[in-house]
Amino acid sequence: MLIGFKVRNFRSFADEQSFSFSTSSDSMHAATHCLTTGMKSVRRLSKAAIVFGPNGSGKTNLINAFSVMRDLILHSTLLSDTEFADRYTPFKFGSSARATTDFEIDVLLDKIRYRYGFSYDDGGIRAERLLVYCTGKSQRWFDRLWDGSGQREIWAPFSQNFSGPRAMWRDATRPKALFLTTAAQLNAEQLKPLFHWFEHGMELFFPSEPANLTRMAASIQDSAFKRRMLDFLHAADIRVADVRVREQESVSPEAVWGLANKRPRTAPNRSGVEFSHTRNGAFVWLHAADESAGTQRLAALFGPLLSAIEHGKLLLVDEFDLSLHPLVARYLMQLINDPKTSDRGAQLLLTSHNTTLMDVNVLRRDEIWLMALDDNDASQLTPVWRSSVPPRKHELIGKGYLRGRYGAIPAIRPKAAARPATVPVGVPTDKGRTKPREATKIPA
Repeated sequence: MLIGFKVRNFRSFADEQSFSFSTSSDSMHAATHCLTTGMKSVRRLSKAAIVFGPNGSGKTNLINAFSVMRDLILHSTLLSDTEFADRYTPFKFGSSARATTDFEIDVLLDKIRYRYGFSYDDGGIRAERLLVYCTGKSQRWFDRLWDGSGQREIWAPFSQNFSGPRAMWRDATRPKALFLTTAAQLNAEQLKPLFHWFEHGMELFFPSEPANLTRMAASIQDSAFKRRMLDFLHAADIRVADVRVREQESVSPEAVWGLANKRPRTAPNRSGVEFSHTRNGAFVWLHAADESAGTQRLAALFGPLLSAIEHGKLLLVDEFDLSLHPLVARYLMQLINDPKTSDRGAQLLLTSHNTTLMDVNVLRRDEIWLMALDDNDASQLTPVWRSSVPPRKHELIGKGYLRGRYGAIPAIRPKAAARPATVPVGVPTDKGRTKPREATKIPA
């Protein structure tokens, strides 16, 4: 289970920003919306949290931070110098442009707490450390730091509780690779639970990715999975009778190359998932691409959501409400919070613009987070209950949010859009320089 996550100097994040599933002392929905950890330091964790905020405030970058951290942990030993440098995307304004990017994650796996973090830039890993809490006291299993003046790495002594050929793992770790990755791939048994959590315990879902239902083809062949998928769609009032996988059909050359002008055109896609609809007792099969965007979105979400519920995974979804009716979005939140359907530690971290989810009947107050840009255009992440005007216990949070009570809303300026703008336009000269030309007016 995820306890918390910290990020600094990554894309729109300049200063350190922290997210946490740790709950407040509020007892509302504690039996349904919270997970009991058995730890004294963190007794309860939320099952879900949603980040709200205006466009361009950095919500997607929060999900991207998880994605990049996971990618480096799983693949740092395989990345080329160029590929490693591409993962370094600091805050571009001010001194942060050359500072390190810092990630830290706090997870609870089989009653053992792991607090792992690392710092890096385009030149390599600059720091990496792992604290483990098997009891109340922390154990520093490993700690490495890059000495820029001496151009060498400094390693702290390994913990006596961390066993195995540690010196061999250390010597095998390249400057642009993580020790966690290297040691886990060299069969460090004590690090495998954490490494496997990043590999199998976390799943990300981005709206920019097409609703690729083809990857669900193998699962749809299983009758139990298909039945649950159809029940899920029916519960959301999606009127499909059946689902199947259609195999690739052969396409004649004439279908790909137009006979009249011989120019290539896109071949029709006959493979993939199809849904059937009943009309007057007859079945009509439609390719998934011909279904509505909402149907495609729900069908694509079903696989990751079911996997999270059944295996206790962390599911991160950007723009969760995209193409979904507000009542359908509320239904999905009810699924994750229902102890009868979700009792294995599944957690959801979502971004959304659907303010109807800002409801104390759907989310606890400590499960609502706000993202906004400060005066330096840097993202600031804050739980709504720690805002300057925290909501009361039964307050209509969505209504107050749209009125600007808690901040993190766009400042709409309709007059600015209607005002003609003058944009200086430059033309290249013979010397390769640019000199100003008469400004061009852009019509409203």
